Amino acid sequence: MLAGLGEVVPADCVSLSLWDPTTGGHRTLASSYPAAIDVLIDTRMHTDRLFSLVREGRQAVRVRDLEQRRRRGEIFERIIDPQGFRDGVTLCLFAADDRYVGMLNASTLDARHPDDDTVALLELLAPDLAAALDPVPTPTARTATLGADGTHGLLVGRAGRVDVLSAGARPDLVHPPSPLADLVDRVLAGAPPPGPLLLLAGSGDVVGVELHATARGVLVLHREADPPAGLTVRELEVLDGVGHGLSNPEIGARLGISPRTVATHVEHVLAKTEARNRAAAARSAARWGLLA
Repeated sequence: MLAGLGEVVPADCVSLSLWDPTTGGHRTLASSYPAAIDVLIDTRMHTDRLFSLVREGRQAVRVRDLEQRRRRGEIFERIIDPQGFRDGVTLCLFAADDRYVGMLNASTLDARHPDDDTVALLELLAPDLAAALDPVPTPTARTATLGADGTHGLLVGRAGRVDVLSAGARPDLVHPPSPLADLVDRVLAGAPPPGPLLLLAGSGDVVGVELHATARGVLVLHREADPPAGLTVRELEVLDGVGHGLSNPEIGARLGISPRTVATHVEHVLAKTEARNRAAAARSAARWGLLA
């Protein structure tokens, strides 16, 4: 892709960088800049006020189009001026559902470039460039609110790769010993995704989870959830054991508590779920998609 851009975009250095929500910085995928400049682009460029201006404006921005008072800061002091660049352009890239996914930078030693036609061409190419960087192959409304309403996302690929789609995403949810790991593997193998799930994470959190099959893997959406029916986390753990047909001693051995304590928790579970017996309580666990 970078080679193709080089044929139509007059520039001495060009780079494509992916936004990494985990680190809150960029990761250069391909570049003709010196390696030291790539490091600055990855680790420092997003902290510059000028970058915020470009990202918020959502248009390709050339150096020559900036007011003189704005031509300062780390981008100029550590990249543009030391390298002798006379002009250049930065284009921030957004997925179809409006997530920021990365950027293109092009710098020139010739002050006549990039010209207006080049800027117009880059803006026309922006959706395709963003789609090429986006790990979600077909963005849908499911990913449109990632990070905004407490929902976070991961894309689990067939080779075991996990792409983080939002800053609060939790890769630990899809790695063993999480019970979600086996379920994701089954969906990757072709099994239909289950309905909404209620996962008891190892940290004691209750997490609502949705799985969606895509062409490149399994989209995992998750958000914090309140325990249903006023149950405590411990009571949900006991209910999971009940749902698996375990006896009180077996549940106690699994959780490290006494059978008598398990019995007390079972009584509370039955009362809160208004279940007449253990089988009815187990049906509640199945309806919630409880995983522990």
